[in-house]
Amino acid sequence: MAPPFSLIAGLAVQIQGSPLKLAVQDLSQFEAGSYTGQVCAQNLEGLFIGSAILGHSERRHHLNEADDDVAMKAKEAVKAGIRPIVCVDQPYFQSQFEALDKEGIDLLESELIVAYEPLAAIGSGKAADVGQTTKVIEQIRDLYSSAVIYGGSVDEKNVKQYLEISDGVLVGTASLEADSFIGLLEAV
Repeated sequence: MAPPFSLIAGLAVQIQGSPLKLAVQDLSQFEAGSYTGQVCAQNLEGLFIGSAILGHSERRHHLNEADDDVAMKAKEAVKAGIRPIVCVDQPYFQSQFEALDKEGIDLLESELIVAYEPLAAIGSGKAADVGQTTKVIEQIRDLYSSAVIYGGSVDEKNVKQYLEISDGVLVGTASLEADSFIGLLEAV
């Protein structure tokens, strides 16, 4: 689960001892210091954060996050023992992997998860073609051989198809309403 930062502390207490794991929706590219409003990895100690979603297309689009910014965030996550989930899109994933490499992140040893999220599918209600998505996931695996998940308008009608071709899904809009999310879980 990747709730907003304001809910993490409360949820950390509530899910302790359960099989649920917490993730953050973003992470600062800086260590602890004078970066007002940034949530650095050190701020999350004791909250049992397992993963951090980094470089989501909405952040790249609205906040102009660049590949180098995302790579620095991934480096901070790895240093803190937080597993990075780095979001990539097809035309740019090569440059995104190169930025990670430049930051010294060994793609094979960092346990990094790649989340393929085609821009046209994010929040549109129109998931990417499964055949095309399969090809892109294979291209990503040719460069990087660990977990690749799919994100982009995943819902109860298409979740099984995406789970057949990937290692998991990154659910956005369908997770905002309880009935929709429960329907998705029941479909799985």
